[in-house]
Amino acid sequence: SMPFLRLYGYLDGLVPRKVVPMLDKLWPHSESYIFAKAAHAPFISHPAEFCHLLVALKQRV
Repeated sequence: SMPFLRLYGYLDGLVPRKVVPMLDKLWPHSESYIFAKAAHAPFISHPAEFCHLLVALKQRV
């Protein structure tokens, strides 16, 4: 029941976007976010947005 955040890149060639809704159902206590212009490593390509999402999650829990 611990909340957690799943972050994906829309352009990711390794993790297909079709898994996101499947995992949403499997882990209803989690949150998912897809970076529109990121690939597999949004923490590198979009560090500010990535950190903002982590801080926001921390403030909610």
